[in-house]
Amino acid sequence: MRDRKEKVRRDAATSKRAKRDSHRAGGNPYGNYTTTQSGGQGTISRLLMAGSENGLHLQDLVRLTGEDQRTVRKMIHEERRQGIPILSNSKDGYYLPGNEYERAECVRQMRGRAKEILAAARAIEKAGR
Repeated sequence: MRDRKEKVRRDAATSKRAKRDSHRAGGNPYGNYTTTQSGGQGTISRLLMAGSENGLHLQDLVRLTGEDQRTVRKMIHEERRQGIPILSNSKDGYYLPGNEYERAECVRQMRGRAKEILAAARAIEKAGR
């Protein structure tokens, strides 16, 4: 039998990777929102790009920062509390806003989770009475 070589476009993943690498090298437009984390190798927002299509998952951020998951989540939380618009969703990971729709959708999802947590807290309080 003859060995069949699959035709694979050699630059298939390269263009997205090059875009991300050049973005990181040149800084991002949200760079003025970043803060320095003591002991870290940089900030989360500095690693992110605009748009959900450019999202990085938690494991990517762990690898890029050298921090553990808990520390990365804490860094994201701290930057968000300082007003840095780090968005996220379960499909795309973490990213900076690419448009107003992405920002609004992230806020809507966060408020929905907050409602669920409050409902659970109320149920626990009621059960204790």
